[in-house]
Amino acid sequence: MYPHIPNPESRDTLNFPPYNQHPPMDAEEEDSEDDSNLVVIPINQTFSDGDPAQWPTEERFQRPDDSFYRLKLADMWLKETGAYENGLIYILDTLPAGYAVFDRPRGTNPSIRDRFLYGHPIGQYFSSIKVFFPHFYYLMTGGTSKCPCELCIKLEKRQKGSIMGARRGRPPGPSRPVGRPPGTPTESPMGTPTFRSSGRPRGRPPGRPAGRSSVLGPSRPLGRPRGRPWHSSVDSEGTPDVFKLAVVKLKHTTTVNQKITEMSSMDWRAERSAIVEYLEVLDMRPSYLPRLGELVLWAPEFDGDLAWNPKTQSIQIYSPVKNQWLKRPDWRVGVVSQIPTEDTVLQDLVETTEKKWGLNYSGFRVETLPDPNSADKSYSLHYSYVPLKCVKPLNAFELFLQGISREQLHPSIENAMTIMSSFSLLDKYHFRGTWPNASVCCRGIFIGAELVALGDAIRLKPKGYKAGSEQKPPVTDVMVISEIRLELIQCDEDVKSKQLAEEYKVRISGKVYTPDIERAQISNNGRPARSLSPHEVVDVFNNVGMSGYGDWYELFSGSTVDISQDMVLGRCYEPDAMKLLFNSLSLDYDLQGVVSGREYSRNADQRIPEGKHWFWGDFRTQTLAIDTLNGEDVGHYSEARDVKMWRANLKILDGTATQADLRDAKQPGDLGRPSVKPRISGLAEVGKTSKLVSAGLGAVDTSNPVSSVEEESGSASEEVEERRYEGEAEQEEEEEGGDNGESQSSDEPEETFETRIEELRGGTEETEGGDYVPDSSQSSFKRPRQDDLEDEIRTQNML
Repeated sequence: MYPHIPNPESRDTLNFPPYNQHPPMDAEEEDSEDDSNLVVIPINQTFSDGDPAQWPTEERFQRPDDSFYRLKLADMWLKETGAYENGLIYILDTLPAGYAVFDRPRGTNPSIRDRFLYGHPIGQYFSSIKVFFPHFYYLMTGGTSKCPCELCIKLEKRQKGSIMGARRGRPPGPSRPVGRPPGTPTESPMGTPTFRSSGRPRGRPPGRPAGRSSVLGPSRPLGRPRGRPWHSSVDSEGTPDVFKLAVVKLKHTTTVNQKITEMSSMDWRAERSAIVEYLEVLDMRPSYLPRLGELVLWAPEFDGDLAWNPKTQSIQIYSPVKNQWLKRPDWRVGVVSQIPTEDTVLQDLVETTEKKWGLNYSGFRVETLPDPNSADKSYSLHYSYVPLKCVKPLNAFELFLQGISREQLHPSIENAMTIMSSFSLLDKYHFRGTWPNASVCCRGIFIGAELVALGDAIRLKPKGYKAGSEQKPPVTDVMVISEIRLELIQCDEDVKSKQLAEEYKVRISGKVYTPDIERAQISNNGRPARSLSPHEVVDVFNNVGMSGYGDWYELFSGSTVDISQDMVLGRCYEPDAMKLLFNSLSLDYDLQGVVSGREYSRNADQRIPEGKHWFWGDFRTQTLAIDTLNGEDVGHYSEARDVKMWRANLKILDGTATQADLRDAKQPGDLGRPSVKPRISGLAEVGKTSKLVSAGLGAVDTSNPVSSVEEESGSASEEVEERRYEGEAEQEEEEEGGDNGESQSSDEPEETFETRIEELRGGTEETEGGDYVPDSSQSSFKRPRQDDLEDEIRTQNML
């Protein structure tokens, strides 16, 4: 049974009030619940090295709320000491004395403010909570041990260098400069150069060329050390800003048209193959399938079908087996963090088909979305693997949540509404421009809940439509995306400036089509509209079966059109999927929901500056304001984010690593036995000339390594080897003609000797009478007694 959606004009819709108009009852309940689980941890303020004099004083720095730092530090501290208990929320009462959190505008996007912790005596900041925690633990333990944090290590080196006279520049006082021979003053009392006793002036010996030798290359001039760039276009982690460099190049060359490569960025290089492969797969996947990073409505797995219940005026679970209505789905909103590795078919939208693998391979992993305005991200731990029938597009939330009061909604639904007015660009791959304007081309863009990419067919919002409009025009325009770009208006080439341009715009380009013939004729100035042929429809749309909507017509005479991200509603699904999801081919099923959700977001999202309408995130996890994905830390506070180690590994890959880079790379050592010479015992040395000792050692180790002493002596060892091989040859001759009664004919071909190495007999055996007798009957070896070995050794020493 397929879900039936009533007439949009007659159904009740969910109207989310502005963020500041939430019912006070909900806020009180939430506060009371948080207070019952909140534990305030007082810290010891008797020991601290924090110095308020090291705090920044520039106007661009501000003091934000430090509760997030105190929450994370409390969790890490209690986990370190073993006092952490699940279910409780810990927070420090204050930061250590002399330390404070400051934020400043991000260079590429001033609307985002990055936070740092200041107060260390060295005068530098801690870039993250993870970096600060070792120093925090050092303070909480009273400084009983040496602090392992990066800044304290730098401070120790600086102090040690100051004591040893190794700091840059001339030390104060009468001490001599580093490297000057002792006893030679800098200059004579009269200011003339000082000469040595030999009469030769100090400096370069005669005949030596200036600077370095030709083997090492020409000497470099004084001033900036080699390798240090003349610009300061780097981000907070020290990675070169390729976009700023491109703007500077544009200023000098007037025009630029180049690919974007960030070879010094581990993020860019690590994600290359994965992003390229994923974007290629998107062209072959149906548009109705959820994509990685998207927000979706989801419910735990259930038995039955989703259908419209006219009695309750809501969508419920219907059981065909029991022939009765069951409960409503427990809807919530989550982030798609994994997609199926097993093929998904159209029928999976309403009924899960037979799969070869379990849900962890054939289903979607969805993680519940936490509040982007809160430091509590525990909802990310609530995840599940669900089939496709349990996942619905978030933009159509009004249809699937009908009949559910706001008090009954899961909190993640309002969390999702908070980020509906946000976007982030995906895979910026090309830079082009003519001074003073430029464009950065991208392969995709996250808008609100969905990801749209090059080649996608997207539905466009009717021009001028706003939330609360009395008239609801139909959605008829569909664009096939050919380009996504970030436009830089009036570029700023100043390397000291944190801005790339004075103004930024996102533009999506493509040709527009419509299934409405009247709309097509109006856009073509009344001229008769020509429908696309079936072959043209296949060429235009990547989606399969788009002819199911009817005839398609070009708008604006087939010219390319630019739109902003605000005009995008979402992807245009295949007609068969539309019938299964909504029992209709109408393209305006989510118009009111998307527009009202964006209006709610502009009032609720605290990250959107006053007077602005969108939040622009650098990457998707920042837009969603999540700290973990797939159980791994992401973003600025990732514990695996060791930029110094990453940069060293990149230099190794590029073949430009130094010894310091090899240490910083933290690569595991080579496996196997250490490359050292084996230690040869005294018995082994005696065993080379003694039958009794060599026989005893041979039962344990059949090898006969040559020592370094033998290699030096040379001739002695060669004589021993010759005698041994001669003995073996004699032994073989005796065995062939011995008393065992076996003989071989001389006219028979020689036998190929293929005996395994462990079966080869070595050396000779002698009887008491001195006659050689082959020991062919001996089947086992008896180790000589230790007393016999010792007697043999004493005898050899006496000789």
